[in-house]
Amino acid sequence: MLARKILKSFFMYMVVMMLIVLIVFFPRQLDVTLVEGVMQFDYSFSWINYYENLKQFFTYAFENKSLGVVQGWMTVEQTLGFFLPQSLKVIFAAFVISIFIGIYKGIFDYKQTNRRTSFLGNGTTFMIQAIPDFFLIILTILVVITFFPFIPIFSQGEWYSFIIPSIIVSIYPTLYIARITSTLISNEDGMQYIQVAKAKGLTNRMVLYRHMLRNCYGTILSHCSSVMLLIISNLLMVEYLLGYKGAAYRLFEALSHSTVIVVGQRHNFEGELIIGISFCFLVIVLLSRIISELASSYLDPRRKESI
Repeated sequence: MLARKILKSFFMYMVVMMLIVLIVFFPRQLDVTLVEGVMQFDYSFSWINYYENLKQFFTYAFENKSLGVVQGWMTVEQTLGFFLPQSLKVIFAAFVISIFIGIYKGIFDYKQTNRRTSFLGNGTTFMIQAIPDFFLIILTILVVITFFPFIPIFSQGEWYSFIIPSIIVSIYPTLYIARITSTLISNEDGMQYIQVAKAKGLTNRMVLYRHMLRNCYGTILSHCSSVMLLIISNLLMVEYLLGYKGAAYRLFEALSHSTVIVVGQRHNFEGELIIGISFCFLVIVLLSRIISELASSYLDPRRKESI
């Protein structure tokens, strides 16, 4: 059952990768003509051009064992070797922050339930989650710039430069885990085994950490793939807004979106690099999906018996 789920996820992401390749090499050349001093643009789809684009990419990849060359001299693999490690530091740190801080925030939210200070628990979690992640990221950056100007938020010259982007990226995933944790613990409260544990003289703290939370770990970690998707989606915005030179920032440059067309200027759309970066991000999400399946199967005592 577990192997089947992992294989299903693997093939699903393979299909997603193939769709990305098909989208990247979709013909986008415009026919530019000058009519009475006015430039006119015309687009016509051609299956022949589409086939040639795909054929050229796969032929080059098989013959040269490389996805291609960017900027005229660097291979896609060399570019990934420079930019990807910068993003991996942010992704890994944000993932750890999201899981650990999220669980403890969820415990705090649960403890504040039915108290006068409940607004500090689930209230703050729901309120912040109601803000779209894009505006939440911008708001966080503005708060840091305004009230903490001594923090080098736009600097990337030090080894610790990834910490601030990691914290910003992890805000929304942390609240996501906190909400799940609080809900799961609340569902466990009132179960018969809780009453038995308390009857044995165990304190509320011991019951919470030894029994209730233990039964929740598997379900919490089963959301690792969702957390990773949130992290990567936020990473795209944070790296671009902060000018953090990671893989997501390089992805925006590879897209080379421009509203200005200059005659004779080559469009810098780097399809091969887009495929390389997308593949790396998909592998990261796939690994998190595998972790989710393993956690769901082996860390949940109730599901472990059925394996």
